Amino acid sequence: MLSCAPFVDFIEENEIRDFYIAGADAVACVKSSCYNLCKANYGVAVLSDCITSYDTKQIPAMLRYYHSKGCRLLDLKDLRHTL
Repeated sequence: MLSCAPFVDFIEENEIRDFYIAGADAVACVKSSCYNLCKANYGVAVLSDCITSYDTKQIPAMLRYYHSKGCRLLDLKDLRHTL
C-alpha cells in the first residue's frame, strides 16, 4: 500500500491521515496494510465485520493483532454513527 508512490503522493497531497480497512484476506493483505499504516503513524480502524479470510477461525487472533498494533476495531454500524 505505502510502497505505491502515486498512492503515497495522493494521501500526502490530500492530507489524509486516517484509514478504514476492509478486505478479503485478514491474515495477509489486511494484516500488512494495518501494520504498515500504523508504523507510518496513520490512524487505522479495521471494520471487523468487513474482513474475512480463507480460514475464518483466524479472524479473532487477527483482530487482537490489529489492536496490538494500534488499530481501532469498529463494526460497520459503528462507522455509520461516526460519520
